[in-house]
Amino acid sequence: MILQYLNNAGTDEAKRDSIYEYVKDVMPQVKTHEQQLRLLGDILSILSADKLIYPKGRTWFLKE
Repeated sequence: MILQYLNNAGTDEAKRDSIYEYVKDVMPQVKTHEQQLRLLGDILSILSADKLIYPKGRTWFLKE
């Protein structure tokens, strides 16, 4: 879902909070809001390490 969101965003900004709004309904509901944001941050880091996405400051982009 994150990759799809970034694909749809194109060159527009995709900050963690806007990505969270897109995926929040599929996040584990037993986790607190803070834990969900931390989980999303971890997922973004993994996708970045796998070279699927990259950050520019606090904005995320899909790797082309």
